[in-house]
Amino acid sequence: MAEEERIEPTLEPGAASGTAPAPAADSHNQEDAPPPKSSKKFLIIVIALVVLIGGGIGGYMYLEHSAQVKKEHEEEANRPENILKRQLTERKENAPPIYIPMEEMIVNLPGRGGEHYLQTKIVLRTADSGTESKIKQFEPVIRDKIITVLSSRQMQELATVEGKTMMAREIALVINSIIAPQITAIYVLQQQPNTADMQNLERIGAMPKETSSGQKISGEAARAAAEFWNVTEMDLPVQAVLFSTFVMQ
Repeated sequence: MAEEERIEPTLEPGAASGTAPAPAADSHNQEDAPPPKSSKKFLIIVIALVVLIGGGIGGYMYLEHSAQVKKEHEEEANRPENILKRQLTERKENAPPIYIPMEEMIVNLPGRGGEHYLQTKIVLRTADSGTESKIKQFEPVIRDKIITVLSSRQMQELATVEGKTMMAREIALVINSIIAPQITAIYVLQQQPNTADMQNLERIGAMPKETSSGQKISGEAARAAAEFWNVTEMDLPVQAVLFSTFVMQ
């Protein structure tokens, strides 16, 4: 009897038919697959643009705010009352005096017995090193005002100590009214001058009418400030006027 060919069973599907099995779809591997590189680049570009735009807007807003704050501080600092506060705060009572010599002046003097003239050299005393630069800045105006004061006194008046002292005080006031008008106006009002003295101060230009920034000084504001602040000659830029030479003929 012929032996029959025995076929062993197999666990592989399709083995009997002789065809290879179709590969199964791996859904798990497809889900874990990385996204395309173009999507990542687009996302990075969008984030970078958002950051740049946000930073630009934030920087602009910060600069606008800083400029506004700076403008408000400048406006506040330039108010006449705050300028005065700084002048009084920065005074140097214990500072050594500084002497500023001025060029010689010769003026005609009114008086009896013909024409007379005064030949003098003036020295200004101050405690502020910045006063000299202000004197140089306004020197033409200052010299003109000093000549007005010198030529307004008669020879007989200047022959006395009281006359010289009064003229020195007026010269100091006219200079201070030019370089520090606010504080000078307050100082003058605190001296409570009578009507005649006030008219004389106004005539020679020792009573300021405007602040250094060109604002009008009202009498009410000046009187109110005079009641609040205690201003002395030592608080003024030019504390005193001295004469190094004084010759009359």
